[in-house]
Amino acid sequence: MEPFALSRNRFLKFTLKCFALTTISIKGVNCGPGLVTPGLRGISPEAYHSFRSLQEVFLKDNPITDFDLGLALDNYIYGHPYPIETESVLQLLSSIPSSILAALALDFSFTPMAKLPIEERIQRLQSWKNSSLGLKRGVYAILRQISFFLLSSDKEYQKFVGYVK
Repeated sequence: MEPFALSRNRFLKFTLKCFALTTISIKGVNCGPGLVTPGLRGISPEAYHSFRSLQEVFLKDNPITDFDLGLALDNYIYGHPYPIETESVLQLLSSIPSSILAALALDFSFTPMAKLPIEERIQRLQSWKNSSLGLKRGVYAILRQISFFLLSSDKEYQKFVGYVK
């Protein structure tokens, strides 16, 4: 009998889907009470607040003061006249910061990253960045790259750096 083989790509997709299912099954728990959510065209309030929690870490020195990473994600996914191929992957990735399963699997904690104070969120992300586990380093790199991509796609940022007049 041949052993069961699972590629890295399939494992990552499976893991992300598990994180998303856990977040969906515990809907609303991880956002926290009293958080204001703007009108969204498709991403969940959970995904919005997850990316806002990433903004406080990755984009803390952002020169565009009114930039909103959660709204940028919403505009990117649903601002296209046709569905984009990466939509489902971005939806899955946006659930990681607020997923209890992700916190448990990656950090042995019952507190999702989105609910941590800013200092502890920075420490957790730094531990992912410097981890010996490729999965943690990969998730850190992907979330950071998406954050900077969404910032660089903003018209105000493009004007700030001189790309557009």
